Amino acid sequence: MKTTEHGIQDSRDVENMYHMRLMTLLQELVREKGYKGAARVLEIDPQTVTNSAKTGQLTRRVRDALERALQEGVGSAAERQRRRNEKLEGQLKELTEEIRGGLKRLGKVEGRLDKLEGRVKELKETLPSDVKRLRMSLDGVRKYYGVQRGLIEQRLVALEAGRDGTDTRAPAGDESGVSRSKGEESSAGSQ
Repeated sequence: MKTTEHGIQDSRDVENMYHMRLMTLLQELVREKGYKGAARVLEIDPQTVTNSAKTGQLTRRVRDALERALQEGVGSAAERQRRRNEKLEGQLKELTEEIRGGLKRLGKVEGRLDKLEGRVKELKETLPSDVKRLRMSLDGVRKYYGVQRGLIEQRLVALEAGRDGTDTRAPAGDESGVSRSKGEESSAGSQ
């Protein structure tokens, strides 16, 4: 099979390229996973992998395992992409769970907000009448205590006047409104 167009001289060149591809895959697996890890991936004995990697000779068993691995995409860009995809799928799963949890918490918060909005609406409706009643009560209390204060002040003035010896009460029949001291009262009564 001689051709000059594609640069392939004979079938031996194709065979050598294929052998190089299989050896490259084997070396890549050994570099990434070690001899035992590569043997696990290829499902063959670790000693066989070690001998083939060191000598560059591929036994029939190693060649078959490497061909199977190539078909499955092991060691290729497809495998690396598959690993990245698996990692991304794991991250997506975690993120999805976080979002679901967040949505659940958000639903609870929304429920509480709905209750609060209802309570605020209720307060807006009842608050003006409650405030009006409170103001009326407060006005009533102020008036009551105003009257009580006036009475207390009158009593206090009377008590203070009594302590000074002056009577702030006018005697019966005396319309002058002039108050007399106790001494004057007793002399007026004896006359």
